Amino acid sequence: QINVLQAKKKFEILDAMLSFMHAQYTFFQQGYSLLHELDPYMKKLATELDQLVIDSAVEKREMEHKHALIQQRSLSSFQDFSYDDSKVEFNVDAPNGVVMEGYLFKRASNAFKTWNRRWFSIQNSQLVYQKKLKDVLTVVVEDLRLCTVKPCEDIERRFCFEVVSPTKSCMLQADSEKLRQAWIQAVQASIASAYRESPDSYYIE
Repeated sequence: QINVLQAKKKFEILDAMLSFMHAQYTFFQQGYSLLHELDPYMKKLATELDQLVIDSAVEKREMEHKHALIQQRSLSSFQDFSYDDSKVEFNVDAPNGVVMEGYLFKRASNAFKTWNRRWFSIQNSQLVYQKKLKDVLTVVVEDLRLCTVKPCEDIERRFCFEVVSPTKSCMLQADSEKLRQAWIQAVQASIASAYRESPDSYYIE
């Protein structure tokens, strides 16, 4: 029995090993065939990848350049805005009668409550605006002495203030806190100036 077993080892183990080697050969041969079909696509993809790397580097440089420009523009805009802001002053004794003027957003009184940018001015104790500089003046408040003005913080926009008259109210928005305070002070100063120029007895009737 031992001799028979020794004889079987010689060919059975070798046969199993050979079968395994054939299986391995078939597996890698099929894998090579499949991947060989993908070779043109892989070469094309490699070329596209190289181009993508180049495009990405170019885009990165452009974005960095744009970012630098935006920072410079923001800084210059801030400086320009601060310069313009510093010039925002009101003069109740202005020779042309215009106490203060500039752009403000006005909330419409319709159901949609839309906001529109208009050129506002305080003149002759009135608050008026124009859609364009050469348009006819639209009077918002006919007599500022009958009005009050107050800042508004509980709405969806910043830098807002409200001019309230006996018949209606007008919600306005400035471009900054400094501008809002300037407009509020201008309205208050115009009210005080109008009272000084015309005594209350004028309105008794």
